[in-house]
Amino acid sequence: MKHQKITSITAIIAIVVSITIVFGTNQNIVIAEEKKDPYPAANDVKIHTIMTFKQGVEESDGFQAFTQSKGFNREKESPQFQLIGVVDADKRLLYNAVDVIYQRGLSDQNHEYTDFDVSVYLQNGMILRSFHYADCRVTDYKVSTDFDKEEGWFGKGFATLDTFAFACAGYSPENPLEKYYNQHDKAKTTSSLSLKQQPDFTTHPKFQN
Repeated sequence: MKHQKITSITAIIAIVVSITIVFGTNQNIVIAEEKKDPYPAANDVKIHTIMTFKQGVEESDGFQAFTQSKGFNREKESPQFQLIGVVDADKRLLYNAVDVIYQRGLSDQNHEYTDFDVSVYLQNGMILRSFHYADCRVTDYKVSTDFDKEEGWFGKGFATLDTFAFACAGYSPENPLEKYYNQHDKAKTTSSLSLKQQPDFTTHPKFQN
């Protein structure tokens, strides 16, 4: 009888330990899922923006897409770009801007939400590229909901997106990687000044008009 009691107690302890292990494992899985990035990006590149309005400075990590559509041909076109991201609380001043612009109309550019500056940083632990836009205005704003068309309504979920279009008076691109590179020892290479004079291929008939 005593032996049966010991066996029963041992069995109960084994069951409790098993439940604890399973519960703990499930908890770890839940925690891991909560920490998963809902918007994974290639090379882990994220977009960080700083917008300087007359009302203050607003920083945001709420954009997942950035497209510069015009501005590289600086002699013929003014800079234009687009930012797309999920609806987020870190865009309060930008939301105010699009509401005021809608109420005043696109033709009215004489109010508190015109001529603001925007800096866009592309980074993945370090800043890879940055673009600094001056005297900007919002030219278009749309809201849409996106979802996986193949999975339909029961797939990976929905994303309600803001799409902002901007036009600016000018912009300046920056390559922070060059500054980072210059802080480290460069490879020892032969200076071009020490090389013998090389032929100038531009004098070849092929390159003549």
